[in-house]
Amino acid sequence: MDQDTMVSEQTERGKRLIEALAANGFDVRVAFWAKPTDEGKWFLYLASTLVDGKGPAVAYRLVHDILRKMPDLWIDPFEIRVVGLNDSLTEAALAATKPKVPDSPFAVRKPKPYPEMTWYGGSSLGGVSIDGAYIYPPSQPGASA
Repeated sequence: MDQDTMVSEQTERGKRLIEALAANGFDVRVAFWAKPTDEGKWFLYLASTLVDGKGPAVAYRLVHDILRKMPDLWIDPFEIRVVGLNDSLTEAALAATKPKVPDSPFAVRKPKPYPEMTWYGGSSLGGVSIDGAYIYPPSQPGASA
């Protein structure tokens, strides 16, 4: 399987997981697949207020419960990392999805982030050295998918 096909399948499976989590009340504010340079494989990062409020153990438990109900996803639980909203990776991913608006009184301002996935090709995301990242559109607080 080539890299593009693998990434396409991963992003689709990730999207299905995010939708299932949202349907079960798990607030995923932003999610992204990133490939840390020193690890050489892709990880799905899920940024949630749950991590900030109740800790990563509670968040992992809920994610794993959903994964067990969706065996056809083929996402390895060890490929998933949960992070809080104040994590440097979360902040960098949110910043990467914001529309770039020129500083001009004539610029069209669009308050919503890009509707599709954002490819981030920088060498670092939130201070972590990466080979790239695919960022899902951020959800709005209280949104259910």
